[in-house]
Amino acid sequence: MADMLSIGTAATNSFKRALDVTSQNVANVSTEGYSRQRAEIVSNTPNSVGLGFQGGGARVETIERIHAGYLQSQMASSQSLVERYDTQVQLANQVEGIIASNDQGIQEFLQRYFDSLQNLSDNPTSDTSRQMLIDEGRNLQSHIGNLTAVLDDTQYQLNAQIGGLTDEINSRLETIQAVNIQVERANRVGQQAPNELLDRRDQAVLELSQYMDIKSFPQESGRVDIHTANGRLPLLSDNTITRLETDRSPFGDDNRTEVYMSIGGQRQLVGDQITGGQLGGALDFRDNLLERAKNDLGLTLNGLSASMNWQHYQGYDINGNAGGNLFTPLSMNATNNTNNSGVETGTNILVSFNPNAGVSEPPYDGATALSSQPATFGDKETYLQNAFTEIGRFESRSYELRYNQGTDEFDFFDFSTKNPLLDSAGSPVSLARGAVGNIEGMSFDLSGVTTAPDDRDAFLVKPHQAILTSFSQELLETENVATRGQSPIDTNADGSILDEVPASAAVGDNVNISNLAGLQSAKLLLADGSDVGSETLLGGYSKMATNVGMYVRGSEIQLTAQTNVFQQITDQRDSISGVSLDEEAANLMRYQQAYEAAAQIIATSQSLFQTILDAVRR
Repeated sequence: MADMLSIGTAATNSFKRALDVTSQNVANVSTEGYSRQRAEIVSNTPNSVGLGFQGGGARVETIERIHAGYLQSQMASSQSLVERYDTQVQLANQVEGIIASNDQGIQEFLQRYFDSLQNLSDNPTSDTSRQMLIDEGRNLQSHIGNLTAVLDDTQYQLNAQIGGLTDEINSRLETIQAVNIQVERANRVGQQAPNELLDRRDQAVLELSQYMDIKSFPQESGRVDIHTANGRLPLLSDNTITRLETDRSPFGDDNRTEVYMSIGGQRQLVGDQITGGQLGGALDFRDNLLERAKNDLGLTLNGLSASMNWQHYQGYDINGNAGGNLFTPLSMNATNNTNNSGVETGTNILVSFNPNAGVSEPPYDGATALSSQPATFGDKETYLQNAFTEIGRFESRSYELRYNQGTDEFDFFDFSTKNPLLDSAGSPVSLARGAVGNIEGMSFDLSGVTTAPDDRDAFLVKPHQAILTSFSQELLETENVATRGQSPIDTNADGSILDEVPASAAVGDNVNISNLAGLQSAKLLLADGSDVGSETLLGGYSKMATNVGMYVRGSEIQLTAQTNVFQQITDQRDSISGVSLDEEAANLMRYQQAYEAAAQIIATSQSLFQTILDAVRR
């Protein structure tokens, strides 16, 4: 009867273990990341009895964790995309709100400025109309300054957010590192897999994927290694953390927080390799919306300043002097990369709008304009058309210049994409050290770079963002408004005034102020390959608002799609690993009945054994 007793005892132990596992499942039905477990009951090795075998009962071989690793990996990847687009939508909605709240103001102030030009054209001798023009210019300047300040504040807030997200990532890596140690220790000392620890680690990896896109690699020791999603950079390898770090951009004056990692003793930028999670969303928002919005707005302002200044230069003020600048023209220096090893700091790389370099200087102030007039009025007209052509070539981008020691040239790159800048023939754009050249409408003056930088030294130029902070009205006196056009007198009677010496028309003439007002409808910006503009100045601003709206809508569509994908993967994971109370309730009843039956085996065995003892005693 010992065999019957052993079988009953083993069975009660097995079903008791199964009841414990079921109870554990029920207790963790709401535990985040918990994978249901199952007691695997197998038959014991049978005993040889004579020519046959007698069963040895049952035992719990292992507590299996019902888990699909591939679904866990898919959840992490999908969640990373959901968090990315959710972050983009949240941040982009803020900027869209800023643009929307200022849109009416910008449009209104630009319209009012052009209206004041038209009013002055109707009454060119009115001092009141002249003062109104100056006042509207001040209003426009003030509103642009307010919008720029808000965009700059957004940049500062984003920098702080990027720093906070990297701290969260490092914290999650520390959690995974600690669980790795516990899992490895449990695997060494026990035969049963540490299921709860594995669940905790999977949940920690899933939480990490909220902040950036990652890829995990299980190791034979039980540890898990974590890399960036492209597998190139280790975040947790051999249970050693490579922390993310944040610091200012290598272009120190750029007001950007960048993400770094120290690998092999060298610090390198890694932001371009983080494309998912909240951090990836924040970086994408910065590079593809905030930077672009600033460049779009700056392009419009550069177009406004340049076109107004050069058209104003065509006319003459009350005193007969040629018109000076209406707005501060673009003038800036390049920014040095702190990793450069050469002596050039970027201060000798000058960027301005000078469409007639080598022939004429930019518009002059009224005091020196007459002495600086070109030989003929036709020359002035040519200068104006050159200016309009170069304005149409403006592109909404920032530039990175890298010195090529082999060619003694500066190669041009798009700062955001890092791709080489190409000319109309598809060839890379470069400019020799010491040369001056117009590139995408901007004059790059390298004549001051007398000492060659070291090879691959880099310099940053953001001409369309520079104008945001420098935009201001220079014309402050009513007498300096150049309303009059060129004198219509044909002194040599050849039927054209283009060969005449520049001279002002009579007092009361409104030709130039009318031409200034007409710039409102002129398509000056974003020219095609034939140098034909496609957008007006007001249209250029509207294009910025449109680009912001398109980014928001695109991010919202992606968020909806990825949320649906994530939900499907989560549902599939729950169908496999999730706890079903109905199923567990059925298991409780089944194992309880089996336990009671096994206990009856023991009771029967004891009764039979007692009967034998009683018979022997007689």
